[in-house]
Amino acid sequence: MTSEHGRNALLAIALLSSAPCAYAAPSANAPLEAQYSVFTHGLHVANVVATYQLQPWGYGVTTELQAGGLMSWFLRMNVRSTASGRFDNGQIDPVSYDSSGFSRGANRHIAVQYRGGVPAVTIHTPPETDRDPVPEAQLPHAIDTLSAMALLLDSMEKTGKCDGEAHVFDGIRLTAMQSHGPVQTTVPDDDGEFYHGPALRCDFIGQQIAGFVTHSSHLADMQKARPGAAWFQNLPGIGMVAVRIEFDHPKLGHLIGVLRSPPIQG
Repeated sequence: MTSEHGRNALLAIALLSSAPCAYAAPSANAPLEAQYSVFTHGLHVANVVATYQLQPWGYGVTTELQAGGLMSWFLRMNVRSTASGRFDNGQIDPVSYDSSGFSRGANRHIAVQYRGGVPAVTIHTPPETDRDPVPEAQLPHAIDTLSAMALLLDSMEKTGKCDGEAHVFDGIRLTAMQSHGPVQTTVPDDDGEFYHGPALRCDFIGQQIAGFVTHSSHLADMQKARPGAAWFQNLPGIGMVAVRIEFDHPKLGHLIGVLRSPPIQG
């Protein structure tokens, strides 16, 4: 695995781990922890732990991403991300986003504060001078990846639907996300899923629109729309939980995340 391929792997897994509709909408307001394993080409490459709490008035989300399986042989990765914000009449009002840890060969830290609905990067270390900045005109109303997840979880819990769209800004890249559904289906049984049987599937599409690596030889691929999906099951005492997530990536192909154990609430 080349260093460039490894960097793309980390970016893809990070996006998968925080993709909209990726976790549960708990039926109670206690914090919930869900653990996922991530696979590509049938190989285990990462582990994701998500801890979050949804209230009628707001949310808090934390994810921890670590290399696992084959990936841990080649790359060191340990990234912790947090987000918080408020719900307001079906809309979301993020307050803060923070992501820090070791990835792509260095200790990295990005912090975002929201001011009047506009994300402002307050910490970005080390600077990434090889990347085009996201134009300021495209930032109003953009939300971070974890807040996008919280918004769709709130919609899924309150309306039973995952229709929506958002511009998602992680402090580096800007991605246009659309989601729709759900449709009644069954959970695919090909990656050692802990959960099987009937499920509701939400489909989504992500397309990076800004924040590309300058003069990247992969620009055309990175600009393409990438489909994904999440399979939800209603777990007793918990609520709607995504037991499987899929996402396409131009370098790694098809990424799959599966819930590897029952979520823990309380």
